[in-house]
Amino acid sequence: ELDEFKGMWAKAAAQPSTINYNISSLIYTDPNSPLAELEKRFKAGMFMFLLTIVIFGGTFISNRSNQSITTWLLFTILFIEFLFSFFNYLLVKKLQQPTGNIRENLAKRAYLLERRTVNYLYIHTGLYVLMAVLLELSVYINFDAGHAWWAGINPVLRVVICIVFLVGQYFIKRQSQAKMYGQYIEKLNQLISQMEA
Repeated sequence: ELDEFKGMWAKAAAQPSTINYNISSLIYTDPNSPLAELEKRFKAGMFMFLLTIVIFGGTFISNRSNQSITTWLLFTILFIEFLFSFFNYLLVKKLQQPTGNIRENLAKRAYLLERRTVNYLYIHTGLYVLMAVLLELSVYINFDAGHAWWAGINPVLRVVICIVFLVGQYFIKRQSQAKMYGQYIEKLNQLISQMEA
């Protein structure tokens, strides 16, 4: 009887628990799951960049020889946003293919998504700071004639405008990131935490 009991215990341990099965179903098959929502949003981010190419493309073609450095930097910011969406979309597609220890793999990749979102916010803000610095340098070095209007503004007012813009941009972007991605990453982490190890 003891051997029979041990055999039944080993068989039960080898099978996935009902809890894990139910949570996995919520994550992988529910069309409104956090993974499905993240996939939609990262895909939308990639398509938005295609629209940006159309808008910027006309400007670059019509005015190739006299293109503002801040225009190129703005395009770079948007391109990095595309890369952010593209690589995270690929990561979500990997998340949608359960392999090995499902809980461990989900937790690792969800953490990577979370870190990428935070790091992107810092990169995004840093590039806008660089843009503000270049705009100010153009006043003193005069390497960009397109920004002559900026030199006509009082220096103190220029600094205030830059600070207000950068702080506002940071908080707006952070809130946007939380709404677009953060809430779904958090929901995914909550589901993962309910799974048995």
